Amino acid sequence: MNELTDRQRTAVQKAFVGGFFEWPRGTSGEDLAASMDISPSTYHQHLRAAQRKVFTEIFDR
Repeated sequence: MNELTDRQRTAVQKAFVGGFFEWPRGTSGEDLAASMDISPSTYHQHLRAAQRKVFTEIFDR
């Protein structure tokens, strides 16, 4: 698998622990971005890159 960068791992871990993937969401992307001291768009870029790597590993077998 393409390894996640430190920022990607942190973004996805914070999302998971913070309830971002739950419905309703336990936290917002804006709050998670603030916890990493980055902009929301940068946070979502890290999160999407991590998701893409994980999904590629699952579905490209």
